[in-house]
Amino acid sequence: MPNRKNVRDLSKLSGKPLRETAISSSQMFQIASNDWLTSPDLKEENLAFSCENFYETAIFLMANPNITSSHLFRADILFDSQGLLRTPRQDEELAGTSPEIMSEPAQPEVEAKPSPQVTGFDLIRTVVRKLIPRNQDIDQPLIQTCHFYKSIVLTGTGAAAVDPSDMPCQHRVLTMFLPHVESLGEIPFYHPRLKGLATLYEYDSLPNESHSGIMSVHFLPFASEYPDRLERTLHTLLNFYVRLTRGGQQKASTETSDEVRSSKDNLVPRHLTQNTYSRLKTLYAADLMQRWVESTEPSKHVFEDLAITAFLIELWRMMYGIRPVNEGSQASSDRDTFPGFVDMACGNGVLVYVLLMEGYSGCGFDARARKSWSIYPSWVQERLSEKVLIPKPFADAADHLDLGMAITTGDFARDTFIISNHADELTVWTPLIAALACPEAPLPFLAIPCCSHSLSGARYRYPQPKGSKPKLGTGSADDQENIQNPQSASGDLKALRAAKQAEKTEKGMWTSMYGLLTAKTISVAEEAGYEVEKTMLRIPSTRNMGVIGGRQAVTTQWRQRYGRESLGTPNAGEGRVGYASVVQRAVTEIVDRECTRDGGLDAAAHSWIERVQSLRKDARTLIRHDGGQT
Repeated sequence: MPNRKNVRDLSKLSGKPLRETAISSSQMFQIASNDWLTSPDLKEENLAFSCENFYETAIFLMANPNITSSHLFRADILFDSQGLLRTPRQDEELAGTSPEIMSEPAQPEVEAKPSPQVTGFDLIRTVVRKLIPRNQDIDQPLIQTCHFYKSIVLTGTGAAAVDPSDMPCQHRVLTMFLPHVESLGEIPFYHPRLKGLATLYEYDSLPNESHSGIMSVHFLPFASEYPDRLERTLHTLLNFYVRLTRGGQQKASTETSDEVRSSKDNLVPRHLTQNTYSRLKTLYAADLMQRWVESTEPSKHVFEDLAITAFLIELWRMMYGIRPVNEGSQASSDRDTFPGFVDMACGNGVLVYVLLMEGYSGCGFDARARKSWSIYPSWVQERLSEKVLIPKPFADAADHLDLGMAITTGDFARDTFIISNHADELTVWTPLIAALACPEAPLPFLAIPCCSHSLSGARYRYPQPKGSKPKLGTGSADDQENIQNPQSASGDLKALRAAKQAEKTEKGMWTSMYGLLTAKTISVAEEAGYEVEKTMLRIPSTRNMGVIGGRQAVTTQWRQRYGRESLGTPNAGEGRVGYASVVQRAVTEIVDRECTRDGGLDAAAHSWIERVQSLRKDARTLIRHDGGQT
């Protein structure tokens, strides 16, 4: 079966090694140094996309080197002559992160390598980037200067036209990547062993006729050695450029603007989360996986929870002005500014364990204790408890709550940060529990939805919100059914696969069960009075949308309280009493309305408690089968 990701016709290649086909690049572009080389095998012809399309792809791949190399996290932009790509410090300023509590100092200024003069080309842009490897204990970062050139040459004969577009011409774009190294030994593993790498795209434009483009890859070697790995890298690079440009993915340009912001990295800058994740992985991953006692695959759970922990650490750095203890000294009075966290349905407890080890006070609970709790230090185990949550509206509606186990109704301390990570039945409840815990100043929260449940705890697929445009047809009941099940209308397996693939994208997820659950969680939180934000978390899971409530209010409150901003109207006091009644009324209306589908509040409460009792019964069965361990 052919590789769908390989868009080149391999039958046109010579099949010879690069050392036998390498030729000078001087026939394609003239440069002061004639040491640049290419090969007929490193060229793709009869391409239909324009030079502008190619340029957009070049910028996209330059800013996202992780797409072409699995060894790289990202590229930090140190300088952009056009000022369109933001530096890490600019990202931090936009996010509102205070420089004094950052883990690393600002990047020192780095001069770009001089741009070689290329005959017939004009230099249009220079970017300096720092390549950040995934494992910095093995590979070192590398600074690289990226020069971008353009050229337009009229190819027609005879009298010049008034409008150059009426004349046949050749458009050319040349990209040149120069690592800041002096010798071969300074090149890290993840980078081609070259002094320089270039891509050239030539596009012949003929009025009223077809267009033809040629892309080629060029390299500046240290010596006349061309290992197989270098040849594979150059071929892969050429294939990436052609495939991405042809597929129109160049529209996902990273030319950053405030008008178009993705839900990824929109709250916490990517470099902060990734740097902290790398540190946490080095500290905890190997030990956790080695001592793993659950029957589940350790790597998935450990890496996912470490990534969520990294996000929380950086989110809290922004909100509370506090850094983790393992980054260095911080006054204990500053650490006291953190109000504590609670992880509802904490499962294996990795998230709680690492956060506690990093110096954040908090606790976690779950309906069933896990084997993995036993591998943590005793003081951490004391912060993990077997407990079930009965939401306060259900507890008030129940006749008695003698379930034979510890119960909480969500009466968490004021200002506590609530974590609801794949909490299933508690997902839509999360903003309601957070609001009821302190109606005059609802608690901040992070919810990461997973499986969809109604407020009663029953499995439930939420419908599309009212007023949303149907994706198929005219909005009839049949059309809505087709949205819910794209295979039902025609039995088309291909359509079902396409729909499932689309659900993995940010745009397409909102028609899936997971997307509709996320939309419902956001809607409920907003109705309860929260200013809600969503962000796609960088975690190894397709269930990666984070819903955050109360971040902005808490950030403002803490900066006012600890003198980081001039005092305005406080977030608590006499003026909040009336607000508390508004919140309580809103939550009551939400709960009553959502429980209607389950037969009303009393019936939903009864259903929830029955499920809790069933969980307790299952837990006891597991204890018996496990020889007394849970």
